[in-house]
Amino acid sequence: MAAAGVPAHITLIVPWLPPDAIRPADLDDLAEVAATTASWDFALTEVAWFGRRVLWLVPEPDEPFRALTLRLAERFGTPPWEGAFADVVPHLTVGHASGDPEALERIEKKLSAKLPVRCRAGELWVMVAADRQWKVRARCPLARPAAR
Repeated sequence: MAAAGVPAHITLIVPWLPPDAIRPADLDDLAEVAATTASWDFALTEVAWFGRRVLWLVPEPDEPFRALTLRLAERFGTPPWEGAFADVVPHLTVGHASGDPEALERIEKKLSAKLPVRCRAGELWVMVAADRQWKVRARCPLARPAAR
């Protein structure tokens, strides 16, 4: 994925809207959602698998990702993963098995030794594909959390 220009990320809605159908008003609506959502700290705490085909990292807490995904799905009428899964599982994809599953197992061991990784959710990105390369089309900053 990185070779296609996709940086590390936790997907909220895919597909969101067809790239050629995204209007300025849609981006304004997304910016409004972001501006009314406080940024948050999280950690990538463990390595997990979807079957033995997709290696991913677990974000904790995951509830803010779930809540924001559901909020976006409701706002835009776009169910995550086109409704293919009963539950939203926030995750950071590390790799897909495409011929050398042992390579992902080696990566799993190396990553496990480096966890947890502390992170901050601070922006929503709209990414679009063009000629097999992904680009960030829009960035919408999340609100700063309230001062304590």
